[in-house]
Amino acid sequence: MELREHVELRTTFSDGTSARTINIRYIIVNVVSTYNFLLGRHYLNRLGAVASTRHMKMKLFSLDGGVIIIKSDYKST
Repeated sequence: MELREHVELRTTFSDGTSARTINIRYIIVNVVSTYNFLLGRHYLNRLGAVASTRHMKMKLFSLDGGVIIIKSDYKST
């Protein structure tokens, strides 16, 4: 694994009807992986999010009190 750099980006989590945006500091690495990115506990806690790898979903509260459900678009073959 080769560390490339750090970058801080405003990142929006949305289900198409509601959204939340926070700043996230990403670590860019050169590595072969099945993941697009990994979101650490610090950011999950900031969002108040609950992630389920088994269900490939993440739920968090929107700013208006609703629930945002992020679903994976992964299709197993």
